[in-house]
Amino acid sequence: MLCACGATVENSDPTGPFDCKGKLPAGAAVCTVDADCTTVTVGCYCGPQPVNGISRQYAKDAQACEDDAASKCALGCLVEFKMLAQDGQKADPGATIAVHCDRAGGTGTCKSYLP
Repeated sequence: MLCACGATVENSDPTGPFDCKGKLPAGAAVCTVDADCTTVTVGCYCGPQPVNGISRQYAKDAQACEDDAASKCALGCLVEFKMLAQDGQKADPGATIAVHCDRAGGTGTCKSYLP
């Protein structure tokens, strides 16, 4: 899950502000090439910290939402001192989690993975 916080931040998307409480915009993880993608770390989570792929155009706003969520998180569950890529692999904090444009299924989707 990306954007689990409750703030609205302005972005450069002509459709309006980026809503942290709502669903991500439809194109939030769409890509054509690997360079279209980057990662966002989820701010409020249980278990290992998810690191998800996202289109570069939404990354700054999405990470701002996640940082806000981290500052207000009160889930009351255990966190694991690991990071979790979308390929299901875990890594130690500080390790490199890469991102690529996964073209399986037609439309490209940004996905994180452990190289």
